[in-house]
Amino acid sequence: MRPGSRREVALCAVLVLIALGWILTGLRADSGELHEAPVVLVGPDVVTAPLVKQANAVPGRPFSAGAVEDPAEAAELLASGDVVAVLELDLSGTQDQLRLATAHRPALARAIRAEVTRIEKTRGRSVALVSSSADRHEARSFSPITFATALAGFLLVCVVSLVWGPLARTLPRLLARLTALAALAVGAGVGGRLLAGSVPVGVVLAATVVAAGALTFACEIVGGLPGLLFAAALILAGPLPLVLAGDRLLLSEPWSTGSGWTIAGAAEPLLWAASGAGRDGIIQPIVTIAGSALLGLVVLVATRWLVRGLAATEDAHVSVGGWRRALGLVLVSATCLTVLATALTSALHGEAVPRPLASLASTTQCVPSGPVEDVDDLNRITRLRAEPALQGGDVGVSATLGDGRSIWMFGDTLRAKKLPGAGFVRNSMLLVEPDCLQVVLPESGGAVIPDREDGVGYWPMSVTSLDKPGYALVVVAAQRVRTTDSDDVFGFEALGPAIAQFVVPDGGVPQLIAVTDIGADDADTRRPMWGAAAAVSGEWFYLYGTAREPDPELGTGFALHVARVAPDQVADPDRWTYWDGTAWTERAAASVELIPATDGVSQTLSVFERDGRWYAFSKSDEFLGDDLVFWTSSSPTGPFRAQPPVGTLPSGVARGELRYMPLAHPDILEEPGSVIVSYSRNSTDLGAVLRDPLLYRPKFIRVDLPGH
Repeated sequence: MRPGSRREVALCAVLVLIALGWILTGLRADSGELHEAPVVLVGPDVVTAPLVKQANAVPGRPFSAGAVEDPAEAAELLASGDVVAVLELDLSGTQDQLRLATAHRPALARAIRAEVTRIEKTRGRSVALVSSSADRHEARSFSPITFATALAGFLLVCVVSLVWGPLARTLPRLLARLTALAALAVGAGVGGRLLAGSVPVGVVLAATVVAAGALTFACEIVGGLPGLLFAAALILAGPLPLVLAGDRLLLSEPWSTGSGWTIAGAAEPLLWAASGAGRDGIIQPIVTIAGSALLGLVVLVATRWLVRGLAATEDAHVSVGGWRRALGLVLVSATCLTVLATALTSALHGEAVPRPLASLASTTQCVPSGPVEDVDDLNRITRLRAEPALQGGDVGVSATLGDGRSIWMFGDTLRAKKLPGAGFVRNSMLLVEPDCLQVVLPESGGAVIPDREDGVGYWPMSVTSLDKPGYALVVVAAQRVRTTDSDDVFGFEALGPAIAQFVVPDGGVPQLIAVTDIGADDADTRRPMWGAAAAVSGEWFYLYGTAREPDPELGTGFALHVARVAPDQVADPDRWTYWDGTAWTERAAASVELIPATDGVSQTLSVFERDGRWYAFSKSDEFLGDDLVFWTSSSPTGPFRAQPPVGTLPSGVARGELRYMPLAHPDILEEPGSVIVSYSRNSTDLGAVLRDPLLYRPKFIRVDLPGH
């Protein structure tokens, strides 16, 4: 064996393993799913902002999403190639429009459409694929073409080496090499011109052949057999994951970027540019192609002079016979790699496991409620037993939608045993229209605002409807709750507020679009629980927060604070400002008490405005208090002053009877000088509630407003 051959064999083995590893791990990186595909959503910011945030936070990050409100701006982004897809939201209906800038790339187009369709389906929506002005090209993929062209350049060198050996020892052989490479390049250029009808396409293919062939020549001359294997790894193995994936956006890093620095990978965007699909981002591919070609040609031409002084040495060349045997080993290895990679493609490109998203919501069958004309009718409805999805629940906050229906949110809700998610769920939603009650039920049968993965759930505190053209945006302020003792009715702790947003098409089903936790989990009750009450007035969305000292004396209430934000930015706490007694500040810690904790409000309450006067309504001194009290003010920022009690609501804890959380419903059965109020009922005996869920339903009363 020639000296140094063992080192060459070892180096060849390492190169083969590296190439094989690159291909196999690249295939695993390509599961057929998107990776950071740039897309833009078109719609009002209040809807698109949480959707963008959610899309960018999905594990694996299939999309790199942004949003605009102007469809014309989105069309410009699509035409320029800055995004690969535009999703235009139709919030007055359930079918959104998807435009693909790269629908001519079949693998990418299929992946985008599949991912968008899957996400839309979880929200009860569908997608219509519409043609785009930026999509004028025949459906095809360029990566196999560039790979085949680069492969042709590589094989040319292999054939030349088989015939004349690895080095150009004479000027005629040097010219023969250059002539063969030029002839193949011309052939590729002519073929590209005939197939695509474009001279620039032919030029790109010709340059690809020259770059691949010249680089292979250079690697062969410098490194011999290991050099040729290095060229095979670079030219063939490097872009193979890209060829099999169909598009760089279907590969994760480093394969997405790495394949772009190979000759075949760099030639692909140049072909798109040559075919008229945009010229953005072509500098790096030009540098890669031109650099490879220039490097190879310089080494090839210089060989004639570099080898003169070494011609007499034994190590300066490899015999033609030995070289042919080595070259055969290279070809066999490269073939085996390609066959193995192709064989694994079908196994590794199986259907992706869907990522967990919010369940698709639907409504249960309509339960006839009969006419609702007074408080007695409301209480009659609470005694209906026809709906197993909402046998019992507390809280009961409500808002009226723009289409005339109303939406109700309940806290811990009891569901019948025959339903998925049977037992208690943290929250539920009820749609009410004339003579019809329908529970909004997720596919999972669980809470309509789903629990976090760590088991923390959401108790609704307030609900507000923002009317939009053709739909309503429903904002639910909730508190994050963690169970500390499942056997204790008070065995829970509140960890902070959250904002849930639902889109409700006119006459349609509410669909959850986002849940945003506000602040880190912290059971410190001195931090206001923002959203304990909420109200919209003028251009502002007011969020009232309740707070008190830890471990207060029994019967102590909560202090009331207030924050405000533009309604369309309610889910962005960075936009909130807080009332410090004289002005609005960005410092939450500077917010002042509008009502002190002594003789204060319940943790969840109602704040509303009527005829220019503001009312805070609650049970004084929280759970164990008795008095129903209005605090009044001429401004949403107070000061609020307590008025004489308008009624009593004692809880008979000793008897196991709980009556708590009175809430006002100023838009239900409106009458001058009074307001409808609901309060929650429960029992300390869970078994009694399970036997008779009617014990765990709200009750309604009408109370007079102060001064009437």
